[in-house]
Amino acid sequence: MTDLSDELDLINVQGPHSRKLLQRMISSGHTLSDEEIPFSHMLDIEMNGVKIMCLRLTFMGELGFELHVPRTESANIYRLLRSTGDEYEKETGAPVRDAGYRAIDSLSAEKGFRHWHADLTNRDTPLEAGIGFTVLKKLKRTGEDAPDFIGRKALEEQRANGLKKKLVCLILDDDKVPLHGMETIWRNGVVVGLIKSTAFGHTIGKTIAYGYVDAEKAGAKKITNKWLEAGEWQLGVIGEMHDATLSPKAPFDPENKRIRDDYGDVSYTLPHLNLG
Repeated sequence: MTDLSDELDLINVQGPHSRKLLQRMISSGHTLSDEEIPFSHMLDIEMNGVKIMCLRLTFMGELGFELHVPRTESANIYRLLRSTGDEYEKETGAPVRDAGYRAIDSLSAEKGFRHWHADLTNRDTPLEAGIGFTVLKKLKRTGEDAPDFIGRKALEEQRANGLKKKLVCLILDDDKVPLHGMETIWRNGVVVGLIKSTAFGHTIGKTIAYGYVDAEKAGAKKITNKWLEAGEWQLGVIGEMHDATLSPKAPFDPENKRIRDDYGDVSYTLPHLNLG
């Protein structure tokens, strides 16, 4: 095996117009249809004679594609994207804009996507982080057919005994209060955790915060959805208390319709280019 990581650049194209925009640039005869490249699949394509690995993935919750481009050609492919985007904008009126990691942070927060090192560390389990779907299929297989993996025993114990801590999503009621991380999380007047990551959700017009709540700090034996939903939540910010609302699901598009290119009437939504 050869590690090619340093020889590739990533250009991320996201939004309701991303498929139509990229389709104009493909010179290899491929299409970016659902049949040819379903979600979480990869397709080898060519643009202007350059071979590119195209992945249909998103960290922003939109219809989108990652272009893994040879580093020697990435600037040329980016310029091609810009010129094609300008033409597309003139024809359709849909602006194509550059976007960076502030945009990614905002959009991913609205979608409930986890950030490694902030929402997730090697001290947190998938069940605690709310991404149990990554392991549940294996955990549900028992007997001789049950696959073994590092941490399985600990996860089995958590499923049996309940969670002592869990990552929650809270939305500030006041959209004028800035958050930076490490603010205190309060349930019914008791500190139960700290904010791990935060971003302003420009689609919903509210500040979103993620943090782990600790059952023992609240005098509870374990954390359940019923226990979470029964609480009154606040965030402590520089000595002041601000009301917050628990969001059990993603604050925006919890059904993942946009990832499936189901936008309805969202002509205001802009596609984004991210040069990473």
